[in-house]
Amino acid sequence: MPIESNLPWGAISGLTADRHHRNRLYAVHDHNLKPPEILRLEISSTGAAITRSIPITRNQHRVKYDLEGITQRREGGFWLASEGKPGQHRPNLIVRTDAQGKVLEEIHLPPELERYRVKAGFEGIASSGKEQDEQVVVVFQRPWKDDPKGQVKIGQYWPSSGQWRFYRYPLDAPKGTGLSAITPLGGGNFAVLERDNRPFFKAKTKIIHKIHLPPLTDTVSPQRYPLLEKQVLTNILPVYPLSCGTSGKLEGMTSGDDGEFFLIADDDGDGDALLLRVY
Repeated sequence: MPIESNLPWGAISGLTADRHHRNRLYAVHDHNLKPPEILRLEISSTGAAITRSIPITRNQHRVKYDLEGITQRREGGFWLASEGKPGQHRPNLIVRTDAQGKVLEEIHLPPELERYRVKAGFEGIASSGKEQDEQVVVVFQRPWKDDPKGQVKIGQYWPSSGQWRFYRYPLDAPKGTGLSAITPLGGGNFAVLERDNRPFFKAKTKIIHKIHLPPLTDTVSPQRYPLLEKQVLTNILPVYPLSCGTSGKLEGMTSGDDGEFFLIADDDGDGDALLLRVY
């Protein structure tokens, strides 16, 4: 397979597994590299290579997104998460594209929630189901102005009806930690990456938790934002004590076919990103 040259590994912020090709991933990078694009990665026994860059366009023009997450739709194409910038009048967006990166739809948060936003917004995205049952789930990186201390929001969206639900997720450490990525596990279960921004040799929290989100037909708690329960799947620090290469800022995550997780460690574009495989 031909490999495009000079495609940078830096600033990668989101990952998703290809639903049809076992050893293929897709990634996006954030605003530290321009313009936005979808990167195709091929995985082998000797490493990983970026084999294609897919430009993201709207009306045949490149767009200004700060992409933090990507998930492949079961019906083709992708959902992307773009983080908002309050001072730049840039909202947090869920973006639907086709397989060639053409923007088909932009989804905004409800105005009554968006008014509480802070600099840290959407940080990861996942999707599951198809047609009427398709759902999109987004994680917020940090607590917003209306969140209790040590809790951060997770949003659940159904494209067929345009309906939102929101939950709160309890962080292990109220200071310095947040959510970075989410990936579906099946059966309404999702893996969530909770981490601090410290290098691996100074880090205290880099953990993959499992959460369960109810389907649209289920009755949920009368609380406005029900508090989710979580279960530890993998504590990354003991099994992957990385002390070089990058600062250890984990950005994107996706699950593989053999129970493993792929994660991206990145330095916001200051160096090469590193793809990790954790079992």
